[in-house]
Formats: sequence, C-alpha cells, structure tokens
Amino acid sequence: MPVTDILHVLTTSGGLAALLQVVMIDLVLAGDNAIVIGLAASGLVAKQRQRAILIGILCATALRIVFAVFTIQLLEIVGLLLAGGNSTAMGMLEDVARARQVQKH
Repeated sequence: MPVTDILHVLTTSGGLAALLQVVMIDLVLAGDNAIVIGLAASGLVAKQRQRAILIGILCATALRIVFAVFTIQLLEIVGLLLAGGNSTAMGMLEDVARARQVQKH
C-alpha cells in the first residue's frame, strides 16, 4: 500500500479511530510487560537486575515483532478471517442461548 493511501486512510475518522485503538492496546501490553519484567527482576542484585530488565525488554520487543509478522501472514490466508469470525459468532450465539435457558428456569 503506497504511503499516500495510508495517509488518506489515517485522515478519515474510522482510520484515526483504528490507529488510536492500536496505540492504546500497545500501551496496555507494554505496561503489562513492564510489570512482569519488574516482578521477575525484583529479587535480583542491582547489577543483575539491570541486565535482566534490558534482556526482558529486548525479548518482549522481539516477540511482539515476531507475533505481529506471524499474525499478518495468518490474515493473508483466504478464508481464515471468515472462519474466525464465524467461530466467534457461533460462540456468542451459544452464550445467548444458554443465558435464555437460565432465565427460563
């Protein structure tokens, strides 16, 4: 996708909302990673703690990139997005049916 197309999408309200959602999710995940890394490194000596935090941050960043690339590859498989959407919809319909059964009793 050319840069001009990306900029055009980002200038629409839907595109800007999608970008903000991605940024918020990324911030939440980064905060979660920081908490886990801090907890894991808290019992270490100061020098080891600094090294553990650095290695944790680098590994978390590398894993996020690998998972993003893997997800992009999966989304390019024809029909996979449709199958996932159908699976989610069926699960939601089952939940609604169960809730109605509980309300009847």
